[in-house]
Amino acid sequence: MRKYILFTVLACMSVSAHAQLYVEPEKDVDCSVFIPKERRAGSQQGMDIYGGYVFCLEDGGHVNVYDFEKANPEPVYEFELASSCPDNHANNASFGIEVPEGSNFPLLYVSNGKVGSEIEWTCFVEGIIRRNGRMHSELLQTITLDIAGWKDAGYVPIFGAPSWMVDRERGDLWVFSARKRTTGKVTCHAWENQYVATKFRVPTVNEGKKVILGANDILDQVVFPFETWFTQAGCVHDGKIYYCFGVGKLDPLRPSRIRVYDTDTRSIAARYELQEEIPNEMEDLAISDGWLYVNTNTRPGTVPCIWRLSLPERKSEPSGPEEEIRQCPEKAGGIYYVCNMSEERPMDSPDGYSPFYINGFFRHEARHIDDNVTYPMIYEALETAYGTGNLTPFGEAVYDRLEPLKAELMYHEGDLTMRGYRQAVEMGQRMVDNYPEVFQESPYLKANSTNVPRVVSTMHAFVQGVTSRKPHLEWKEVSNSRSFLPELNPYGTACPGKQDIDTRMHSKTGEWYNKYCSFRNSKINPEDFLARIFKNTDVVKEKYDGYELEWRFWLMASVMQCLDRHVPLWDIFTSDEILAWAEVENYRYYLQKGPDPVNLGRGWGLGSRTLRHILEESAADIIAGRHGVNVNFGHDGTLMALMVNLHAGTWAESADKPEDVFDLWQYWNIPMGANLKFIFYRKDTSDDILVRIVLNGNDVELPFEAVSGKFYDWDMLYGHYIRHCDAVEQSLSETASLKLQ
Repeated sequence: MRKYILFTVLACMSVSAHAQLYVEPEKDVDCSVFIPKERRAGSQQGMDIYGGYVFCLEDGGHVNVYDFEKANPEPVYEFELASSCPDNHANNASFGIEVPEGSNFPLLYVSNGKVGSEIEWTCFVEGIIRRNGRMHSELLQTITLDIAGWKDAGYVPIFGAPSWMVDRERGDLWVFSARKRTTGKVTCHAWENQYVATKFRVPTVNEGKKVILGANDILDQVVFPFETWFTQAGCVHDGKIYYCFGVGKLDPLRPSRIRVYDTDTRSIAARYELQEEIPNEMEDLAISDGWLYVNTNTRPGTVPCIWRLSLPERKSEPSGPEEEIRQCPEKAGGIYYVCNMSEERPMDSPDGYSPFYINGFFRHEARHIDDNVTYPMIYEALETAYGTGNLTPFGEAVYDRLEPLKAELMYHEGDLTMRGYRQAVEMGQRMVDNYPEVFQESPYLKANSTNVPRVVSTMHAFVQGVTSRKPHLEWKEVSNSRSFLPELNPYGTACPGKQDIDTRMHSKTGEWYNKYCSFRNSKINPEDFLARIFKNTDVVKEKYDGYELEWRFWLMASVMQCLDRHVPLWDIFTSDEILAWAEVENYRYYLQKGPDPVNLGRGWGLGSRTLRHILEESAADIIAGRHGVNVNFGHDGTLMALMVNLHAGTWAESADKPEDVFDLWQYWNIPMGANLKFIFYRKDTSDDILVRIVLNGNDVELPFEAVSGKFYDWDMLYGHYIRHCDAVEQSLSETASLKLQ
């Protein structure tokens, strides 16, 4: 009977066969015992570290305080929390920022964590007092979470047991929980559940003894994939939630694990598998002195230790595109990838030179899917199947996730999202911060964009970002127009003077589409995907093409990283399907904008107009003696074509077979907000000008010798590429009248 029960639980808690692709677990983790605590009376629970002390909480509210530097097993202080009571599980401890009068420590936020308790939703805010060789605490405030109205306001409700954590670096209060309880009896399959992190302000003590936080107080909410069971507790550090799970050796079905959830990228940033390293039940985490500390509970015959772990390491350079996606699964979304560019730093200047001018091409920031087919098709397919009972249990879970999001998606095709808006503001701020010399005194400031709303909004948000740093500056021009399309988006359907051959070549009647479909069909089996969601796939295929419907779901999964309110959706695909679709969609863009012969040199060739525009604009501004910025805003395809025209890296190399394209092109390198900057430098005592070309903060490898490092002589670079543009324009005029089959 015991074997049957174990097998049943294992079947329920197993990650489904179609588990999504996750970042690889940390390797070679430095893990050792930090403090082997003397056995205490109660079970070990929350922990935090501050001011040279380790505060360890026990169930009921007893606190043992250890000397952090000496790491002795015996506590140096013991006291009871003011909120101590049998129902206070003291599951999580988190020091905040505000230091109450008369205290040596910031406020301590204590999570209950006891499901079903009358105080389950309450956080106890305690002031820790150290006086006359003793410690005690005072209850200064309670914060209660009210989830009524969350769903109506568009937020994902949680089941309960909120874990309260303060991000001391950013000054935010985060509540971490899940849609459903994370035990195997409640969550049988990973796809039934998601983890939910909700951000609030940190209330001050002056706001009163009792504070209630509800839907109107939510500042942000991030929903993460569910791929491990049995939550414990954790901490927040600079926007990343470090959280532990499992019960150690007590149950092999619930192993010791730590996950790092990045609230900026809205993804799982790191994963620890620690079943062999930490045998005891992990309870809470704290970060101090460049290490991650783990409080553990006891099991019979063992000592409840505090362990010390190395923080996640920066990943080594990937050996190829597949490993690059495995290190960062969000890159599988290709042009929908939202790259974190906040760490972009200014480029070092050559000796004696300083930056004075920036030109370049900027893709719009994060947006919705840019067609009016995807959202309606997916909702129609799911709603029809739901109404006729044709959804599998997994399909019902997918429908349940997407149904509340419908109002956030429908009729927003192509719109810039709020995440994209914030990205653009930060991009402008970052440019001023990184290159202050360019904005000194009275710079020449100009920005142009295509007339597509998301691009216009990106440009204006960028201008806002610059102005927020330099409010006194005046812009010479901030303009959008269809008249800019020949230079900024020669592929646009409304581009003046667009040739008929280009319209036909980029439609599905073009030969590229046959090559794309052939490669797609060799890599993808839509029947497997459809059978995961729909009971009777024949009924579905009577109305929809199988490949088309699966592709629309692929777009939906990809775009989630662009949204503020989103739900994880990658798990509707297997890891093999994720990699296959990334390769297939990458091939699509190579056929359309790359050097494949199928586009007769016109796909990438039209981008020479954009390159000429940047070169001639820069030359005119330099001759006029200007310093400042003159930037252009457009779309991904134009930027890809620019990279081919520059012969940058491997962008201009052609592949013999579709399978070889992945090694030459990686379309996630043109993510949302991708930008190609031409940064100009000069000496005060010389007319010599150097230029550095940077894509998303990284130097671009050009096909000729640099003066120094990645700095190129401007006159040489200008002459080289103007001659290239002349040759390409001649080729375009010769192919303009060709008759396509």
